[in-house]
Amino acid sequence: MLSNINMPISEESPSTRECAQMIIDAIAQSGDDYAAMVSAFKAPLAELIKRDDLSALGAPRQGNNVTSSLYLYFDGQLSILLFEVPNDRIIPPHDHGIWEAFCTYRGKVSHKTMRRIDDESVEGYAELETISEDILGPGDLTIIAPPADIHSFTALEQGSLGLTIANGPYKHMRHYYQPEKNTYIVKPQINFR
Repeated sequence: MLSNINMPISEESPSTRECAQMIIDAIAQSGDDYAAMVSAFKAPLAELIKRDDLSALGAPRQGNNVTSSLYLYFDGQLSILLFEVPNDRIIPPHDHGIWEAFCTYRGKVSHKTMRRIDDESVEGYAELETISEDILGPGDLTIIAPPADIHSFTALEQGSLGLTIANGPYKHMRHYYQPEKNTYIVKPQINFR
């Protein structure tokens, strides 16, 4: 579980606010070019990943799919979150309605990105196609974006932590998919920021 223990902060490490500003600049320069965004996010995320004190810097956030989550940065539009990735269960495939950058901070995470391939005409029915399956270690990054904004993940190592970046609010009612049954349910989210 993440804790707000006081840990030393390196003098040469940029603040989370400075990293957030680099991310904001990268978003402005990249537009909707997600490949360019992934490339542009690497430098500010590398700065965050060097820090051992992130759990001491965050403000508690009620997580939607995880037991422990912290805001590292939030300005009403951009959010940067630190969260514990469970390794005792797979987070089921779900959508966000916006793009989200997913990065591993500590440990190792199995991550799968999917998209719907049915015509979405039958309520409760969905066919998914896997776009990518990756093993993400510290600093590895992927962007989940509509129409492929469905993902699933689980930790492969105890104590794995993830970082996410979202530019805008998540949709309030999310789809949770059961690909083996070609079904989904819609659930309201606890926290859509």
